[in-house]
Amino acid sequence: MILELDIGNTRLKWRRLDADGVRIDGGFGPHLPDPGEDYPWREPERGAPERARIASVADADFNAALLRELESEGTQHIEFARPGVACGRLRSGYREPERMGADRWLAMVAASELCDGAFAVVDAGSAITLDLVAGDGGHLGGWIVPGLRMMRSALLAGTAGIRLPKTESVSLSAPGRDTAEAVGFGTVLLAQDFVARRLQAFREEHPDAVLFVTGGDGDRIAATTAEPRKHVPELVLDGLARALG
Repeated sequence: MILELDIGNTRLKWRRLDADGVRIDGGFGPHLPDPGEDYPWREPERGAPERARIASVADADFNAALLRELESEGTQHIEFARPGVACGRLRSGYREPERMGADRWLAMVAASELCDGAFAVVDAGSAITLDLVAGDGGHLGGWIVPGLRMMRSALLAGTAGIRLPKTESVSLSAPGRDTAEAVGFGTVLLAQDFVARRLQAFREEHPDAVLFVTGGDGDRIAATTAEPRKHVPELVLDGLARALG
């Protein structure tokens, strides 16, 4: 049995793969589990996974505690994915490839297997990342901006009398009719405009580029972008299997 983990700054995704292909998956949030907390992927009746493949951008203390926990439960082969110079047709565009977040690298690794030409990847979680890859697999670089919750928290921290928006709906044609809507609609539209403008410029050079969307807010943020667009919720986990085998 293989355990795969995609650990972000505040949330994690996991899936367990059996030898016969049976898959069980889930998520945990809006915060990471504390050391010693009952991890959501545990199934004592089925025993510990023989192998764990991990993508993590959490801090070193969390990763060390997780490693100890997995080892104590009997998992023998534990691998943390690291960004590389190349994987398949994908080639990193970073000046220092090892400094890229593992989640961004793995999402691009998976996307490069799902299309033959140019593509872009939007991963919308705590932060929103947008990476561009040319038709020959060369990574052109990318952007990192605050995610929706981070934008709203920053706005609230610098103002008085504003509450977090309760609605998750978005109107693209009308402004908010109360403060919560104004904050909620405004932050989503800001993120949508950023992605749409950068993608439009990219497609002037690569008109057939495919946009891959992942992350909890990915589908909403990319909703206004032109096709072709593919929503792949487990893109980072899929990249783990490709990068680590």
